[in-house]
Amino acid sequence: MADPATLTAIAKAAAAALSDERIRKTIGWTIAAILSPFILIIVLICSLLSGTSNHNNTAVELCFHGGVIPGSMPADYREYIGDMRHSFTLIDGAIETVNPQMEDGGSLDDYRVKAIFYSLFFGSESPSRMEHRKYVDCFVTYEERTRTVEHDDGTTSEETYIVAVSIKSLPQVYNNIRDLFDRVINYEDQANANEIYYRALYGTGAPIEDDDSTLWEDWTPEQLVDFYSDLPAGEMGTEAVRLGFSRLGDPYSQARRGQGNYTDCSYLVQWVYKKLGINIPGTAAAQGKYCVDNGLVIPKSNLAPGDLVFWSHKPNGRFMNITHVGIYAGEGKVVDASSSKGKVVYRNLFDSDKQVLYGRPYGSAKKP
Repeated sequence: MADPATLTAIAKAAAAALSDERIRKTIGWTIAAILSPFILIIVLICSLLSGTSNHNNTAVELCFHGGVIPGSMPADYREYIGDMRHSFTLIDGAIETVNPQMEDGGSLDDYRVKAIFYSLFFGSESPSRMEHRKYVDCFVTYEERTRTVEHDDGTTSEETYIVAVSIKSLPQVYNNIRDLFDRVINYEDQANANEIYYRALYGTGAPIEDDDSTLWEDWTPEQLVDFYSDLPAGEMGTEAVRLGFSRLGDPYSQARRGQGNYTDCSYLVQWVYKKLGINIPGTAAAQGKYCVDNGLVIPKSNLAPGDLVFWSHKPNGRFMNITHVGIYAGEGKVVDASSSKGKVVYRNLFDSDKQVLYGRPYGSAKKP
Protein backbone atom coordinates (compact mmCIF):
# COMPACT_ATOMS: atom_id res chain seq x y z
CA MET A 1 0.00 0.00 0.00
CA ALA A 2 1.20 3.55 -0.72
CA ASP A 3 2.30 5.60 2.28
CA PRO A 4 -0.14 8.09 3.87
CA ALA A 5 1.66 11.11 2.45
CA THR A 6 1.28 9.79 -1.09
CA LEU A 7 -2.38 8.92 -0.60
CA THR A 8 -3.03 12.32 0.92
CA ALA A 9 -1.40 14.06 -2.04
CA ILE A 10 -3.53 12.02 -4.46
CA ALA A 11 -6.69 12.85 -2.52
CA LYS A 12 -5.87 16.56 -2.40
CA ALA A 13 -5.12 16.68 -6.11
CA ALA A 14 -8.28 14.81 -7.01
CA ALA A 15 -10.39 16.92 -4.66
CA ALA A 16 -8.94 20.10 -6.13
CA ALA A 17 -9.72 18.84 -9.60
CA LEU A 18 -13.34 18.17 -8.70
CA SER A 19 -13.72 21.62 -7.18
CA ASP A 20 -12.55 23.33 -10.37
CA GLU A 21 -15.63 24.28 -12.45
CA ARG A 22 -13.77 24.14 -15.74
CA ILE A 23 -12.50 20.63 -15.04
CA ARG A 24 -15.98 19.53 -13.99
CA LYS A 25 -17.34 20.75 -17.31
CA THR A 26 -14.54 18.97 -19.15
CA ILE A 27 -14.80 15.56 -17.51
CA GLY A 28 -18.52 15.75 -16.80
CA TRP A 29 -20.52 15.12 -13.66
CA THR A 30 -20.70 11.39 -14.33
CA ILE A 31 -16.95 10.93 -13.92
CA ALA A 32 -16.99 13.28 -10.94
CA ALA A 33 -19.64 11.16 -9.29
CA ILE A 34 -17.55 8.04 -9.93
CA LEU A 35 -14.39 9.61 -8.50
CA SER A 36 -15.94 11.15 -5.39
CA PRO A 37 -16.44 7.90 -3.41
CA PHE A 38 -12.85 6.86 -4.12
CA ILE A 39 -11.61 10.21 -2.85
CA LEU A 40 -13.57 9.72 0.34
CA ILE A 41 -12.11 6.22 0.76
CA ILE A 42 -8.58 7.51 0.24
CA VAL A 43 -9.10 10.29 2.78
CA LEU A 44 -10.49 7.75 5.26
CA ILE A 45 -7.50 5.43 4.77
CA CYS A 46 -5.12 8.35 5.26
CA SER A 47 -6.93 9.29 8.45
CA LEU A 48 -6.77 5.75 9.81
CA LEU A 49 -3.09 5.31 8.99
CA SER A 50 -2.20 8.70 10.42
CA GLY A 51 -4.21 7.94 13.55
CA THR A 52 -2.40 4.65 14.11
CA SER A 53 0.97 6.36 13.72
CA ASN A 54 -0.08 9.08 16.15
CA HIS A 55 -1.21 6.48 18.68
CA ASN A 56 2.15 4.71 18.43
CA ASN A 57 4.16 7.91 18.93
CA THR A 58 1.91 9.03 21.77
CA ALA A 59 2.23 5.63 23.46
CA VAL A 60 6.04 5.87 23.41
CA GLU A 61 5.90 9.38 24.88
CA LEU A 62 3.43 8.39 27.62
CA CYS A 63 5.29 5.23 28.57
CA PHE A 64 8.72 6.84 28.80
CA HIS A 65 7.82 10.33 30.02
CA GLY A 66 4.42 10.02 31.69
CA GLY A 67 1.41 12.25 31.29
CA VAL A 68 -2.35 11.90 31.07
CA ILE A 69 -3.56 9.20 28.70
CA PRO A 70 -6.06 10.81 26.28
CA GLY A 71 -9.61 9.58 26.62
CA SER A 72 -9.85 9.51 22.82
CA MET A 73 -7.20 6.80 22.63
CA PRO A 74 -8.56 3.28 22.03
CA ALA A 75 -9.20 1.28 25.18
CA ASP A 76 -6.66 -1.41 24.28
CA TYR A 77 -3.91 1.22 23.85
CA ARG A 78 -4.75 2.71 27.23
CA GLU A 79 -4.46 -0.73 28.80
CA TYR A 80 -1.16 -1.45 27.03
CA ILE A 81 0.30 1.88 28.17
CA GLY A 82 -0.75 1.29 31.77
CA ASP A 83 0.81 -2.17 31.83
CA MET A 84 4.00 -0.95 30.17
CA ARG A 85 4.31 1.89 32.68
CA HIS A 86 4.05 -0.66 35.49
CA SER A 87 6.73 -2.74 33.78
CA PHE A 88 9.00 0.29 33.47
CA THR A 89 8.63 0.96 37.20
CA LEU A 90 9.73 -2.60 37.93
CA ILE A 91 12.60 -2.33 35.44
CA ASP A 92 13.75 0.93 37.03
CA GLY A 93 13.77 -0.82 40.40
CA ALA A 94 15.86 -3.67 39.01
CA ILE A 95 18.31 -1.23 37.42
CA GLU A 96 18.66 0.56 40.78
CA THR A 97 19.84 -2.70 42.34
CA VAL A 98 22.33 -3.41 39.54
CA ASN A 99 23.96 0.02 39.10
CA PRO A 100 25.53 0.11 42.61
CA GLN A 101 27.32 -3.13 41.75
CA MET A 102 29.18 -1.42 38.90
CA GLU A 103 32.56 0.23 39.27
CA ASP A 104 33.97 3.56 38.09
CA GLY A 105 30.56 5.22 38.01
CA GLY A 106 29.18 2.81 35.44
CA SER A 107 25.44 2.42 34.94
CA LEU A 108 23.01 0.80 32.54
CA ASP A 109 21.41 2.83 29.77
CA ASP A 110 17.87 2.70 31.12
CA TYR A 111 16.44 4.04 27.85
CA ARG A 112 18.03 1.17 25.93
CA VAL A 113 16.86 -1.42 28.46
CA LYS A 114 13.28 -0.16 28.35
CA ALA A 115 13.20 0.48 24.58
CA ILE A 116 14.04 -3.16 23.88
CA PHE A 117 11.45 -4.34 26.41
CA TYR A 118 8.84 -2.04 24.84
CA SER A 119 9.58 -3.25 21.31
CA LEU A 120 9.25 -6.90 22.33
CA PHE A 121 6.32 -6.78 24.73
CA PHE A 122 4.10 -3.73 24.11
CA GLY A 123 0.65 -5.15 23.52
CA SER A 124 1.56 -8.54 25.02
CA GLU A 125 -0.54 -10.11 27.72
CA SER A 126 0.52 -8.77 31.16
CA PRO A 127 4.21 -7.90 30.51
CA SER A 128 4.30 -6.43 34.04
CA ARG A 129 4.14 -9.99 35.41
CA MET A 130 7.43 -10.96 33.78
CA GLU A 131 10.69 -11.48 35.63
CA HIS A 132 12.06 -7.98 35.28
CA ARG A 133 15.20 -8.48 37.36
CA LYS A 134 16.20 -11.42 35.19
CA TYR A 135 15.46 -9.30 32.13
CA VAL A 136 17.74 -6.51 33.36
CA ASP A 137 20.44 -9.10 34.06
CA CYS A 138 20.47 -9.78 30.30
CA PHE A 139 22.35 -6.47 29.95
CA VAL A 140 25.18 -7.27 32.38
CA THR A 141 27.67 -9.93 33.31
CA TYR A 142 28.81 -10.56 36.86
CA GLU A 143 32.51 -10.96 37.57
CA GLU A 144 34.30 -12.05 40.71
CA ARG A 145 37.20 -9.74 41.49
CA THR A 146 39.68 -9.33 44.29
CA ARG A 147 40.75 -6.25 46.21
CA THR A 148 43.11 -5.42 49.02
CA VAL A 149 41.50 -4.44 52.32
CA GLU A 150 43.44 -2.51 54.93
CA HIS A 151 42.52 -3.30 58.55
CA ASP A 152 42.65 -1.04 61.62
CA ASP A 153 45.82 -2.72 62.88
CA GLY A 154 47.64 -1.86 59.67
CA THR A 155 47.53 -5.30 58.17
CA THR A 156 45.99 -6.06 54.78
CA SER A 157 44.18 -8.97 53.26
CA GLU A 158 42.64 -9.95 49.96
CA GLU A 159 38.88 -10.31 49.59
CA THR A 160 36.69 -11.29 46.68
CA TYR A 161 33.62 -9.40 45.59
CA ILE A 162 31.12 -9.40 42.72
CA VAL A 163 30.93 -6.56 40.21
CA ALA A 164 28.36 -5.99 37.48
CA VAL A 165 29.75 -5.17 34.03
CA SER A 166 27.55 -3.64 31.34
CA ILE A 167 27.43 -5.67 28.11
CA LYS A 168 28.43 -3.45 25.19
CA SER A 169 27.46 -5.88 22.44
CA LEU A 170 23.76 -5.61 21.58
CA PRO A 171 23.79 -8.97 19.75
CA GLN A 172 24.93 -10.59 23.00
CA VAL A 173 22.14 -8.82 24.87
CA TYR A 174 19.59 -10.11 22.38
CA ASN A 175 20.98 -13.62 22.69
CA ASN A 176 20.51 -13.41 26.46
CA ILE A 177 16.93 -12.23 26.03
CA ARG A 178 16.24 -15.06 23.57
CA ASP A 179 17.47 -17.59 26.11
CA LEU A 180 15.48 -16.03 28.96
CA PHE A 181 12.13 -15.82 27.19
CA ASP A 182 12.64 -18.63 24.67
CA ARG A 183 11.45 -16.48 21.79
CA VAL A 184 12.71 -15.47 18.37
CA ILE A 185 14.02 -11.92 18.06
CA ASN A 186 14.31 -10.93 14.40
CA TYR A 187 15.85 -7.95 12.64
CA GLU A 188 12.49 -6.16 12.62
CA ASP A 189 12.27 -6.41 16.42
CA GLN A 190 15.76 -4.98 16.76
CA ALA A 191 15.10 -2.17 14.28
CA ASN A 192 11.90 -1.31 16.14
CA ALA A 193 13.79 -1.20 19.45
CA ASN A 194 16.37 1.14 17.95
CA GLU A 195 13.64 3.41 16.59
CA ILE A 196 11.88 3.53 19.95
CA TYR A 197 15.17 4.28 21.73
CA TYR A 198 15.82 7.34 19.56
CA ARG A 199 12.24 8.58 19.75
CA ALA A 200 12.13 8.23 23.53
CA LEU A 201 15.55 9.77 24.15
CA TYR A 202 15.85 12.34 21.37
CA GLY A 203 12.31 12.77 20.07
CA THR A 204 13.35 11.86 16.54
CA GLY A 205 13.63 8.75 14.39
CA ALA A 206 16.76 6.60 14.40
CA PRO A 207 19.35 7.17 11.67
CA ILE A 208 19.11 4.48 9.00
CA GLU A 209 22.58 4.64 7.47
CA ASP A 210 25.99 6.21 7.92
CA ASP A 211 29.69 5.42 7.62
CA ASP A 212 30.67 6.65 11.08
CA SER A 213 32.46 4.02 13.18
CA THR A 214 31.60 5.75 16.47
CA LEU A 215 29.79 3.46 18.92
CA TRP A 216 31.04 0.33 17.16
CA GLU A 217 30.10 -2.50 19.49
CA ASP A 218 32.21 -5.39 18.19
CA TRP A 219 29.42 -7.04 16.20
CA THR A 220 30.49 -10.25 14.50
CA PRO A 221 28.81 -10.91 11.11
CA GLU A 222 27.16 -14.18 10.22
CA GLN A 223 29.24 -16.71 8.33
CA LEU A 224 28.18 -16.56 4.69
CA VAL A 225 30.56 -19.04 3.10
CA ASP A 226 27.67 -21.21 1.94
CA PHE A 227 26.05 -18.23 0.20
CA TYR A 228 28.99 -17.34 -2.03
CA SER A 229 28.40 -17.62 -5.76
CA ASP A 230 30.89 -17.85 -8.59
CA LEU A 231 29.56 -14.92 -10.60
CA PRO A 232 31.38 -13.65 -13.69
CA ALA A 233 32.42 -10.02 -13.72
CA GLY A 234 31.20 -8.01 -16.67
CA GLU A 235 31.18 -4.67 -18.44
CA MET A 236 28.07 -3.62 -16.52
CA GLY A 237 30.24 -3.30 -13.40
CA THR A 238 32.55 -0.86 -15.16
CA GLU A 239 29.53 1.15 -16.28
CA ALA A 240 28.26 1.21 -12.67
CA VAL A 241 31.56 2.78 -11.58
CA ARG A 242 31.34 5.36 -14.36
CA LEU A 243 27.85 6.33 -13.24
CA GLY A 244 29.04 6.54 -9.65
CA PHE A 245 31.85 8.87 -10.70
CA SER A 246 29.30 11.13 -12.39
CA ARG A 247 27.89 11.90 -8.93
CA LEU A 248 31.21 12.80 -7.24
CA GLY A 249 30.82 15.85 -5.02
CA ASP A 250 27.03 15.63 -4.87
CA PRO A 251 25.81 16.54 -1.35
CA TYR A 252 24.84 13.89 1.20
CA SER A 253 21.43 13.90 2.87
CA GLN A 254 19.17 11.08 3.99
CA ALA A 255 16.21 13.40 4.40
CA ARG A 256 16.56 14.96 0.94
CA ARG A 257 17.87 12.00 -1.06
CA GLY A 258 16.55 12.03 -4.60
CA GLN A 259 15.79 15.75 -4.46
CA GLY A 260 18.06 17.64 -6.83
CA ASN A 261 21.60 16.29 -6.44
CA TYR A 262 21.13 15.08 -2.87
CA THR A 263 21.86 11.44 -2.19
CA ASP A 264 22.82 9.03 0.56
CA CYS A 265 24.81 5.82 0.27
CA SER A 266 21.96 3.47 -0.67
CA TYR A 267 20.20 5.93 -2.97
CA LEU A 268 23.43 6.36 -4.95
CA VAL A 269 23.64 2.58 -5.42
CA GLN A 270 19.95 2.33 -6.28
CA TRP A 271 20.24 5.22 -8.78
CA VAL A 272 23.31 3.73 -10.48
CA TYR A 273 21.77 0.30 -10.98
CA LYS A 274 18.40 1.69 -12.00
CA LYS A 275 20.26 3.47 -14.82
CA LEU A 276 21.53 0.03 -15.80
CA GLY A 277 18.03 -1.44 -15.82
CA ILE A 278 18.29 -3.28 -12.51
CA ASN A 279 15.90 -2.47 -9.68
CA ILE A 280 17.25 -3.00 -6.17
CA PRO A 281 15.80 -1.91 -2.79
CA GLY A 282 16.29 1.53 -1.29
CA THR A 283 18.28 0.97 1.92
CA ALA A 284 21.75 -0.47 2.46
CA ALA A 285 20.46 -3.29 4.67
CA ALA A 286 17.71 -4.19 2.18
CA GLN A 287 20.25 -4.15 -0.66
CA GLY A 288 22.44 -6.56 1.30
CA LYS A 289 19.48 -8.86 1.90
CA TYR A 290 18.59 -8.64 -1.79
CA CYS A 291 22.07 -9.89 -2.69
CA VAL A 292 21.81 -12.79 -0.22
CA ASP A 293 18.27 -13.74 -1.26
CA ASN A 294 19.13 -13.74 -4.97
CA GLY A 295 22.45 -15.58 -4.84
CA LEU A 296 24.49 -12.46 -5.60
CA VAL A 297 26.97 -12.69 -2.71
CA ILE A 298 30.67 -13.01 -3.57
CA PRO A 299 33.82 -13.41 -1.47
CA LYS A 300 36.00 -10.36 -0.97
CA SER A 301 38.75 -12.01 -2.98
CA ASN A 302 36.52 -11.80 -6.09
CA LEU A 303 35.70 -8.08 -5.86
CA ALA A 304 35.49 -6.42 -9.26
CA PRO A 305 34.47 -2.90 -10.33
CA GLY A 306 30.77 -2.31 -9.81
CA ASP A 307 30.42 -4.74 -6.90
CA LEU A 308 28.82 -3.56 -3.67
CA VAL A 309 30.64 -3.45 -0.34
CA PHE A 310 28.50 -3.43 2.81
CA TRP A 311 29.62 -2.22 6.22
CA SER A 312 28.22 -2.64 9.72
CA HIS A 313 29.45 0.34 11.71
CA LYS A 314 27.01 0.00 14.59
CA PRO A 315 24.05 -2.18 15.56
CA ASN A 316 20.86 -0.88 13.97
CA GLY A 317 18.63 -3.96 14.07
CA ARG A 318 18.43 -4.22 10.30
CA PHE A 319 19.70 -7.08 8.13
CA MET A 320 23.20 -8.04 9.35
CA ASN A 321 23.23 -4.62 11.09
CA ILE A 322 24.32 -3.13 7.75
CA THR A 323 24.68 0.65 7.98
CA HIS A 324 26.59 1.64 4.83
CA VAL A 325 27.16 0.58 1.23
CA GLY A 326 29.57 1.66 -1.48
CA ILE A 327 30.47 0.73 -5.07
CA TYR A 328 33.83 -0.93 -5.48
CA ALA A 329 35.82 0.95 -8.11
CA GLY A 330 38.81 -1.38 -8.47
CA GLU A 331 42.42 -1.11 -7.24
CA GLY A 332 41.36 -0.94 -3.61
CA LYS A 333 39.11 2.09 -4.12
CA VAL A 334 35.41 2.72 -3.54
CA VAL A 335 32.93 5.40 -4.61
CA ASP A 336 30.25 6.09 -2.02
CA ALA A 337 28.00 8.76 -0.58
CA SER A 338 29.68 9.48 2.74
CA SER A 339 27.81 10.89 5.72
CA SER A 340 31.09 11.74 7.47
CA LYS A 341 32.43 13.59 4.39
CA GLY A 342 29.04 15.08 3.52
CA LYS A 343 29.23 14.21 -0.17
CA VAL A 344 29.91 11.49 -2.75
CA VAL A 345 33.61 10.62 -2.65
CA TYR A 346 36.22 8.37 -4.25
CA ARG A 347 38.52 6.94 -1.61
CA ASN A 348 40.44 3.95 -0.36
CA LEU A 349 38.36 0.93 0.66
CA PHE A 350 38.13 1.58 4.40
CA ASP A 351 37.34 -0.19 7.69
CA SER A 352 38.12 -3.72 6.52
CA ASP A 353 37.15 -5.10 9.94
CA LYS A 354 33.65 -3.70 9.53
CA GLN A 355 32.97 -4.94 5.99
CA VAL A 356 30.39 -7.71 6.36
CA LEU A 357 29.13 -8.51 2.86
CA TYR A 358 30.00 -8.19 -0.82
CA GLY A 359 27.53 -8.44 -3.69
CA ARG A 360 27.26 -8.27 -7.48
CA PRO A 361 23.76 -6.93 -8.29
CA TYR A 362 24.01 -7.57 -12.03
CA GLY A 363 25.14 -11.19 -11.53
CA SER A 364 21.70 -12.64 -12.25
CA ALA A 365 20.79 -9.92 -14.76
CA LYS A 366 17.50 -9.37 -12.92
CA LYS A 367 15.63 -6.57 -14.62
CA PRO A 368 12.25 -4.90 -14.06
